[in-house]
Amino acid sequence: MILIDWIGHMVATESEEELHVFVRKIGLKRAWFQQPKKPSMWHAHYDLTTQRKIDQALSAGAERTGREILTKAWWAKEDENE
Repeated sequence: MILIDWIGHMVATESEEELHVFVRKIGLKRAWFQQPKKPSMWHAHYDLTTQRKIDQALSAGAERTGREILTKAWWAKEDENE
C-alpha cells in the first residue's frame, strides 16, 4: 500500500521496491527518492510537491494518512525487527 501524509511525503507499507514501482507508474523520477544518511533523523520517502502530483497518486491508488505513516512504512517494520 502507498501512503501520503499531511505534507506530501509518500511511502510504501511493504517495501522500498513497492514505492519505486508506484512512482514509475505516476511519472516521478527515481532520482527524487529521499534516502537519509542517518535514518534516525528522517526516513526514506518521495516528496509530492504539487497538489496535481498528490491527486495523481491518490487516483492511482495511494491513500491519505496522518502521522501513522511513521508506523506503517516498510522501514518502521525493519526497525521493529532490530
